Amino acid sequence: MLITPECVAPTGCVLGEGAVWSASEGFLWWVDIKRAKLHRYNPKTGNTRRYDLPIRASALALYDGCLLMAGDREVGLYDPATEAYERWCELPQEPDTNRTNDGGVAPDGSFWFGTMDDREKDPTGGYFRLTPDRKISQMRLPSVLVTNTMQFSPDGRTFYTCDSAEQEILAFDHDLVTGTLTGRRVFASTYEFDGYPDGSAVDSEGCLWTCLWDASRVVRYQPDGSIDQVVTLAAPRPTSCTFGGDDLRTLFITTARAGMSFPALDARPLSGSLFAISVDVPGLPARQFGISR
Repeated sequence: MLITPECVAPTGCVLGEGAVWSASEGFLWWVDIKRAKLHRYNPKTGNTRRYDLPIRASALALYDGCLLMAGDREVGLYDPATEAYERWCELPQEPDTNRTNDGGVAPDGSFWFGTMDDREKDPTGGYFRLTPDRKISQMRLPSVLVTNTMQFSPDGRTFYTCDSAEQEILAFDHDLVTGTLTGRRVFASTYEFDGYPDGSAVDSEGCLWTCLWDASRVVRYQPDGSIDQVVTLAAPRPTSCTFGGDDLRTLFITTARAGMSFPALDARPLSGSLFAISVDVPGLPARQFGISR
């Protein structure tokens, strides 16, 4: 068992993101947004593989043996077996300076994702929903600077998200029938860690594990927002996390090296790597696009 986070793939990603575990394959998939790369890690062999992508993918979801991906200002389907990409839909109303960021699958099988100003200057980011029939719509949520975390509680009745720049994780009540969000509230603040909330994962007890950019930490929050556990990494900028392994008791954590100075990289040479740590409480199987659960 890994009792502290261990580097399992020193990939040196500029902006590693979008970690998703494929139980049927036994692989972890994630992307390097800035380099437009897809990465695959096999924990049984320790081997990794890298794929070139036609878009700067930022979020992934499992679908029919392929990977649904949001990137740039579009959503499409990528087949790693053939390395073929099919564009499904575009976001024509998004500013040219925007790109997609985090995403996740809702209980009804739809794909939720956010956009952001790639320069991180203006709060022009929005929230979008792609249904299994490939219809896309913008959700009625306030514009944000950096959209992150698209996670649901195990019963699907609570939706977690954040505008990283505000150092707050938000929670909403989620209607399982209509998909409507109400009851906006601050779930937790990350100000005390001097970090910015990034990607998250939910475990089987309903606790939210959140990566804190610039704080070298992943924090486990109880459903009431209280802090239960803090994991410290050898990289300052964790970006996304997900549960994997045969028993879903391995927490995989992607990291970034974007924006770090050369002295900072010399001090933290594993920045941009994939990390893993064993946990006591298992995670939840990844929801798949088009499948209600």
